[in-house]
Amino acid sequence: MRRRAATLPGGCRYEKNANFPYDPGGKISHPRLDKRSAVRHYIAIKFTYRGEGMDIQKLQALAVIQEAGSFSRAAETLGYSQAGLTYMMNSLENEVGLRLLDRSYSGVRLSETGKALMPKIHRLLQVYDSLNGEIRACKRSQESTLRLAALDTISTRWVPRAVAQLKEEYPHITVSVISGSPMQVDNWLRDGSVEIGVTDRRWTGAELDWTKLVDDPFLAVLPPDSDAPDPMPADYLSGKAVIIPDYGTNTDTTRVFTRAGVEPAYTDDRLNNRSVLAAVAAGLGSTVFSRLELDYYAQQNLTVRAIDPPCLRELGVAMRPAVKNNPVARSLLRALRRAAADDIA
Repeated sequence: MRRRAATLPGGCRYEKNANFPYDPGGKISHPRLDKRSAVRHYIAIKFTYRGEGMDIQKLQALAVIQEAGSFSRAAETLGYSQAGLTYMMNSLENEVGLRLLDRSYSGVRLSETGKALMPKIHRLLQVYDSLNGEIRACKRSQESTLRLAALDTISTRWVPRAVAQLKEEYPHITVSVISGSPMQVDNWLRDGSVEIGVTDRRWTGAELDWTKLVDDPFLAVLPPDSDAPDPMPADYLSGKAVIIPDYGTNTDTTRVFTRAGVEPAYTDDRLNNRSVLAAVAAGLGSTVFSRLELDYYAQQNLTVRAIDPPCLRELGVAMRPAVKNNPVARSLLRALRRAAADDIA
C-alpha cells in the first residue's frame, strides 16, 4: 500500500491512499481542499496539526483491539469494517511516530511501546468518558424538572425568591414545588417523589445530603395582656394552659418544655396553627411557635417572648444523593442560602 504525504501551510498535512475510499463523514478543514475534490479522486484525507496527531476515537479503538486480540473481533465490536479499523490503526501509528501494535497471523497484540502507553491511554479515556457524562448531565439538567418540597412557612418565603433566581440562570428548567409538614417532606424525599427538601433537620434521614441554612428559635406566644418577662423562663408556663397545634403529633412544641423539665397544663384541643393563635389572642392559653412560623401567620394582638433557655430548630436543604452534584440543584441551593440570609438579616 503506497502513501504520499504532503505538508500544507499552517502545519497541516494530508495523506493520499489510493486503495482506501474517502470517508464522507470525515472533516476537511484546510482551504485548499474540499470534499468534492476528495470524493472525485477517491482519496482518504486526514488533517492533523504537528504534535496533535492523536484522535480520541482511534485511542478508543486501540483499547478495544487490546481487549479483543484481533482486528476482526474488534471491528465487529466497534461496528467498523476490518479494513477501516486496520487503516485507522496505521494512521494512528503514523501520527504518533511509534509502532503500537505487533501484528501476526495469530492475531494482534500491543507492542512494548503500546504496553507502556496503554495505562495513560486508559486514564485519558476514563477522563473523556467522565467529561462526556458531565456534559450530558448538564444538558439534561437544563431541560428537566426539579421537584422540591418545603415546609409551609418556607414555601411562601424563601422558595419563590430562590426559584426566581434559578430561572434567571436556567430559563428552561421547571421547578415543581409542594409544601407540607416536616414528616411529609421526609416521606416525599424517601420515596423519590421529590429530589430536594427544605425542612427541619430533626426529621431528615441520615442517607440524605444535608446543608444547614439557619437556626430558627422557638418563641413563647401569650395573650395580649400577659406580663411575662422577656426573656421568659420556660417554667413560667408550668401548670398553665398551653395550646399545641395538632396536639399528640407536634413534638416541636412539647420538647421546649421537656428539655426544661417543665410540665404545662396541655389542652386537648385539635386545632390548626391559625386556630391556636386565635385562641391565644382570646386569652384561652399560651403556645410556642418558631419565629418563622409566627411571622408566617402574622397574628396581631399577641405577646411574644424569647424563651430561656433557648430552643432552636435547624432548617436547611436535604438532597437525594442522585442530585447533590447536579449543577441546577447546586444553583438552587445557593439561591436558597441567599434567600434565607436575606430573611434573617
